[in-house]
Amino acid sequence: MIRARPIARFFSRSATAAALVLAAGASTVARADGPVLHEPILPDPHEDLVLSASVDGELPAAIQTPSGVVTAPDPQKPAGAREPSYAPEGSPGTLDATKFVPDRDTRRPEVMPYDDPFTPSTAPFKRLIAFDAVDATYNLVVKNDRLHAMSTHAEPSGDGSDEQFFANLVVDVAPQRRVRIPSVGPGTRIVHARLGVGSERIGFRILRDGAENWFIESEKQARARLVMELTISRAGFGGDFSDPKWSDLPSAPSLPPNVQASANIVSARLGVSRALSPRENVTKLVGYFRGFVDSTEPPTPQGDIYLDLALSKKGVCRHRAFAFMVTALGLGIPTRVVINEAHAWVEVHDASRWRRIDLGGAGRTLRDPLGGGVPHEVPADPFSWPPGATKGEDLASRARAGAKQSGGGNSGSGGASAASSASASAANASGSASASRANGNGPNDPQKQDDRDKDERPRAVIGMSVTSSDPRRGAPLTVRGEVRADGEACAHIAVEIVMRDPKARGQEVVLGSLPTDAKGSYTGALVVPRGVPLGEYEVLARTQGDARCGRGVGP
Repeated sequence: MIRARPIARFFSRSATAAALVLAAGASTVARADGPVLHEPILPDPHEDLVLSASVDGELPAAIQTPSGVVTAPDPQKPAGAREPSYAPEGSPGTLDATKFVPDRDTRRPEVMPYDDPFTPSTAPFKRLIAFDAVDATYNLVVKNDRLHAMSTHAEPSGDGSDEQFFANLVVDVAPQRRVRIPSVGPGTRIVHARLGVGSERIGFRILRDGAENWFIESEKQARARLVMELTISRAGFGGDFSDPKWSDLPSAPSLPPNVQASANIVSARLGVSRALSPRENVTKLVGYFRGFVDSTEPPTPQGDIYLDLALSKKGVCRHRAFAFMVTALGLGIPTRVVINEAHAWVEVHDASRWRRIDLGGAGRTLRDPLGGGVPHEVPADPFSWPPGATKGEDLASRARAGAKQSGGGNSGSGGASAASSASASAANASGSASASRANGNGPNDPQKQDDRDKDERPRAVIGMSVTSSDPRRGAPLTVRGEVRADGEACAHIAVEIVMRDPKARGQEVVLGSLPTDAKGSYTGALVVPRGVPLGEYEVLARTQGDARCGRGVGP
C-alpha cells in the first residue's frame, strides 16, 4: 500500500495485516477474510524460455534480453486497418530515400511521429534510412546501392555478445515492388522470419544494400504481417570505441574535391587531423557536434551549407549528423548518417564494427505512447555530454510515459528541399528538450561528478506525490508534482520516476519519464514492471534539467 509520506513506499503482504500485495496483476488481490479460491494462470514467458517453446513452428515463444524475458508477437494476428504500415517505395506517403538534402532550418520540433516495431523497444533509434557517401552538392547518398539477399536463418553468436529482438511490422507487399523496412542496428541478422496473412504464409526475401538499408520483396500482393527474430552484436549500439591505427580502418568513400576543401577548413578549425589517431579524432568530433544548439535564427547563408552549419554550431540532430559525417569522411573515417521519421544519428566504424553514436538534438517528444514493450538497455556512452544536452532517448522515455506535448503542435522543423522526401523525413528528425536519462550520467552517478561540479545552473527542486492507492506489478502507478529552480517553473523538461530498494544500495527500477508543462507541473501513470520483487521501495523523481534548470532529485 501507499503511505502518505514525503517518499512513497510499497509494502509486501504482512502476516498480521490485510495489506495489498505488489502482485503480478490486478486480478491477484490478497484478501484477509478468506482464501483466494480461483486465480487465473497468466502466460509465463520464463517457462516458455526454459521449455524452448515456439509459435507457428519456428519463432521462439520468448527470448532472453538484457531488459528481461520478452514474448513473441502473434504472427497470425490480422493486420489492422489503422496499424502503421510499410509500403512499396514510390507509394503515396512513402519516403524517396535516394538522397538526403541538407537544410538550414535549425529550429527544434515539438511532437514527432514514430512507429515502434521492435521488442525490446529501440525507440527512437529505429534504423530506417542510411547514407554513407556525399556528392558534390552536399547531398548524402548510398555509395553502393546494389542489393544482396539476406539469410533468414542466421545463428546468434555463441559467446554471449549478441542480443535478440522481435520485430512486428505490417507491410503492404506486391510482386516486383520493394518495401523498405527497418532494422535495429548495424550488422543485424535474421534468425527467423515469417510473412503471412493469418495462417497463410507468403513467400518473400529480404535484401540489403551497401549501407545496410533493408527491403522486402513478396511473391504476392497483400497487406501482411512480418514477424522476425533478430540478433545483433551489443557493441553495435555503442560502448567503448576501439583505438585502431589508420591502416586498420576500412576504406571510406572519397569526398568530391570541393567538399573535401571545405572539410579541411572545418578540420583545421576543430583541431582534428590525420596526425591524431582515429579514436582521438572521433572523440573530438563527438564533443564538438554534441555542443550544437537549436536556433530560431538559421546560420547566415554563405554559399556553402556545410560550412554554415559546421562553423555556426547551430542545428538539431539531422544537421549535426550531416556535418559530422562530412568532416569524418574528410579525415578518412568511415561514417554513415541514419535517419527515421523522428531522429537522426551517425554510425562510425572503429576497424572492428560499426558503432551507433547519438549526437543529440532530438525533438521534444513522440506523438503517441510507444507500444514496443520494455525499453532496450544500451551500453554505457563512452563520450561526454555537455550540460543541458538533448539526447535521442528523451523522445522514447517521454512517449513511454504516455506524455502528450503541452501546448501541442509542431514548431515546424520544415525547411527541407522538395527535391527529396527523405530530406523531409530528416527535417522532422530533430531535437529534444532536456536530458531525461543520460547513459552513465544520472543525478547520483559519480562518473560525471566533475561535470556536475562545474554546473552553474540553479538546482532543480522537485515535489512529488504518489496518488495510487493500490500499487501492483503490471499496473500503473500514478504520480504528480512540480519542478522549480530559483523559484521559477522548470517548463518542458523530463522528470524520471524511479523505484529504489533502500536495502539494496544502488539497485533501482526506472519506471519512465514524465514531461513538465509550461508551469513546471507533471503528472502521469507509469506501469510497475511485472518482474519487480515484492518488498519496500522508495519512489523518487529526478531530472537532468535543461539550459536554465539544473539537475535535481526529490522529494
